[in-house]
Amino acid sequence: MKIIDTHTHVFPDNLAAHATGAITVPGFYEPHYNGTLGGLIASMDSFGITQAWTIPVATKAKQVNTINDFAQTQVGHSRVVPFGAMHPDVENPRELLSTYHEMGFSGFKIHPDYVACAPTDPRMEAIYEAAADFNLIAYFHAGDDENHHDKYGSPSEFAAVNEQYPDLKMVCAHFGSLWMWDEVEENLVGRDNIWFDTAYTFGDRGISAEQFLRMAKAHGYDKITFGTDGPWTDPQDSLDFIKKNAANIADSDLEWWMHGTAERLLELAQ
Repeated sequence: MKIIDTHTHVFPDNLAAHATGAITVPGFYEPHYNGTLGGLIASMDSFGITQAWTIPVATKAKQVNTINDFAQTQVGHSRVVPFGAMHPDVENPRELLSTYHEMGFSGFKIHPDYVACAPTDPRMEAIYEAAADFNLIAYFHAGDDENHHDKYGSPSEFAAVNEQYPDLKMVCAHFGSLWMWDEVEENLVGRDNIWFDTAYTFGDRGISAEQFLRMAKAHGYDKITFGTDGPWTDPQDSLDFIKKNAANIADSDLEWWMHGTAERLLELAQ
């Protein structure tokens, strides 16, 4: 089956070792490939992953243009769909976002904890308005984080943004919000224009099969993408979960989860 991984990270070859080293949490959050594009492709080949979205994180506004320059080098790659970066303190975000489709990006990534900015922060309003107007995907780190436990991106925050900007296409990573799945079930499941990826969702510290299957059925597999958060998780955790629970997932639902939802999202963002 075709597999599209919508949540991966890559860095320029000369910066990858430093970047992955700075984020590593020994014993918990360690890279499974070297953080380069070549490392990602090799990992994809090992696990039978057809295509990957690369979603960069800008921790400072001044990084956005440099990160976007690197992301543009991936445009047209047969195995990769690059997203742009965004930061709440970028000057004139509307002008910048108006160029993203031309640059080859279908959306951008925001990590609320890394930029110390809640999704409902007024600084985000111009970004949301532009993203909705220009038909871009807003991809969020959601919930807790191995390095930052501020939880700026909580399910109630994303619900409030969805209510204020119902036309904004939002992907909330880590199955809605990492380690906050009860709150996801209460606040986000079933909402229109909110998609979940399943990055960093399975494994020893992940969601229970019972809760995942219940939430996935209620939200709809056509609003769930396959994600790994590479290089920070081993795709085998996700593949093992699927194998163990295959009897409880319809073939059509698995098709949506593995690739159909990602393909549809890109179509919606054209």
